Amino acid sequence: MGLIEFLERLGGKTIEITEKPLRRVPQGRSIQERLRALKELQKEIEQEKMQSEQERLVEELIEWRKEEISKPFSERLAETILKYFRGPVESLTNSIKGLDQDLYRASIFMPKEKYVAYMLGVAMISGFFGFVFAYLLYMPIDTSILIGLLGFLGGFFYMRQYPKMVWKKRVTEVERTMPYALRHMASLLSAGVGIAEAILSVAKADYGVLSEEFELILRDMRTGSSFEDALTKFEEKMASENISRVVKQILRAVKFGGNLAEILYKLAEDFSFEYRMKLVEYVQKVNGIAFIYMFMTIVMPTMFVVGVLAGSVMAQQLIFDIQTLAIILILAFPAMSLIIINMIKKAEPR
Repeated sequence: MGLIEFLERLGGKTIEITEKPLRRVPQGRSIQERLRALKELQKEIEQEKMQSEQERLVEELIEWRKEEISKPFSERLAETILKYFRGPVESLTNSIKGLDQDLYRASIFMPKEKYVAYMLGVAMISGFFGFVFAYLLYMPIDTSILIGLLGFLGGFFYMRQYPKMVWKKRVTEVERTMPYALRHMASLLSAGVGIAEAILSVAKADYGVLSEEFELILRDMRTGSSFEDALTKFEEKMASENISRVVKQILRAVKFGGNLAEILYKLAEDFSFEYRMKLVEYVQKVNGIAFIYMFMTIVMPTMFVVGVLAGSVMAQQLIFDIQTLAIILILAFPAMSLIIINMIKKAEPR
């Protein structure tokens, strides 16, 4: 049977080879015809080689484009800015202090130099759109340039503050989920589970940012840091009074002994009580801000339009030009509304 199978495979391979087209040199009647045929055959071979090389280059280009598209927009923009403005980016990077710490606290895993390039890219885009928007409103060219410059500066300083905003948001999220995680850990400790295993359970659970931070604590412990050093690093990264209190209580209980499960239950209750107090204060604040919001978004625009019409009738001409009226009605009043909404949102207890 083995010999028969071998002969069948050999016959199939022979048929496959014989079916391939073979280049044969035509048998000419003279040496010149044979040489001409050889040259044509050589040209065909070279053309096929060039075609295969072009196909390979096209495939490499397609793979490269796939990798580029898969990158986040922030990285692609930063790399583009670094490519053309590396000198100014490096000088600006050296002049910005504290950015490394802000990126670390915000868990933005991007080199400082690349993030500065990203800041410049966003600032350029903001400045361009600011200029275009002002130009489309038929503003003078110098005013459009000024608005574009303000857009550039606004985009740059916003991106400089962005890591701090992300960090504060992460801290708020950690504080919001901390009571539930503390109860989770306390229940495991009451069942006889160790503190490291309890932290691992929280890291694997769905507590959002807190699970991510607990995973970083475990990673530090796996790389050689002690339990105390890993928790202290987490405390310094969050820089929150509530989180600092939790970390100190855990370290004190581990070092000097004590019923850690009962301590965590007590901390969870304290967090819940503080949240209820904040909620009462928030309701009181919203009652006052809601009246201001209604006045700023409904009454003031109406009074402004009525005042402009009355003044224009008395003066027998528009007291404001069309561009100024458009800016006030389209930008100023909505901007004030957004500011009030932002104040309400920030005051909301987490």
